[in-house]
Amino acid sequence: MITSPVFILSDFGTRDTYAAQMKAAILSFTGYGTPVVDLTHEVNRGSIIHGAFHLRAALPHLPEGSVTLAVVDPGVGSSRGGLAALWRGRYLVAPDNGLVSLLEPPVSLWKLPPPDSSVSKTFHGRDWFAPCAARLSVDPGWKDFLTILDDPVLLPRAAPVFQSSGIITAVLHEDRFGNCVLSIDSKRGIALKATKVFVSGGEVPVRMAGFYGEGRVNELMLIAGSQGFMELAVRDGSAAELLGLEPGMTVKLQTGEN
Repeated sequence: MITSPVFILSDFGTRDTYAAQMKAAILSFTGYGTPVVDLTHEVNRGSIIHGAFHLRAALPHLPEGSVTLAVVDPGVGSSRGGLAALWRGRYLVAPDNGLVSLLEPPVSLWKLPPPDSSVSKTFHGRDWFAPCAARLSVDPGWKDFLTILDDPVLLPRAAPVFQSSGIITAVLHEDRFGNCVLSIDSKRGIALKATKVFVSGGEVPVRMAGFYGEGRVNELMLIAGSQGFMELAVRDGSAAELLGLEPGMTVKLQTGEN
């Protein structure tokens, strides 16, 4: 049996066996020859916007035809649905709760069949989404038997708001270096001329830079990062600590001479 690789993203961490149980559910369906690869299980607990960032950052680098199982699901057991998606030749299975918010159109979306009444209401990742991801891995044509999803749940705060005085943007991720990834596409953000960052504690000067080492020590910079988004960074320091930011918070960038 020929199967596509399956990549997994979740907020389960590695302390428990939950991620391994999802892998077992996939292999039980596909057979033991299927490559199953962890993207991360360290999404902030229940943070859909953080999961959406990791999904958007990773998907372009995965092989076409692969399947990604994304489970960040604070609404598990509720009436929220599940979806299958096709984006740039990569398949995705996830709860319909906003995890696809950062995927640029076109995205083809389908509703997953509802879970069987016998499955656990607290572990849809293992008992519902993992088998669906496994089925797509074995038979991508399965999607053609699903109902098209026209109105997926999207996170309104995921999109930056452009104003005459600047840009209001969400913090998508704080990496281990303290860099804050913003919800501004780097292709658009590279032309910005940001001068200040406004946060709850006040305002901090910022300047555009091309790479991390370009700034002065402890200087706040705005950089087009490698994950496809603009980043706030501090040379030899932490932008997150300097500004008091974490994923899900918002900041305002003053641009131009305002």
